Amino acid sequence: MFTKLIKHQLVEKDLKVSDLARLLNTSYQNLDQKMKRDNFSEKEMSQIADVLNLDLKILLENKI
Repeated sequence: MFTKLIKHQLVEKDLKVSDLARLLNTSYQNLDQKMKRDNFSEKEMSQIADVLNLDLKILLENKI
């Protein structure tokens, strides 16, 4: 789910995954694997939001 949001933002900002990896000071391969697994820690999500100039909001709601 987070990967889908990242990809959408990259398109909106006319960036590639390799650009995001460079901004995060990580390798393309590392970021690509995390995106394939959609496996990000809260810290990583926050870093991605920061470099993309976005606010990160995590919300939990009661099920109806």
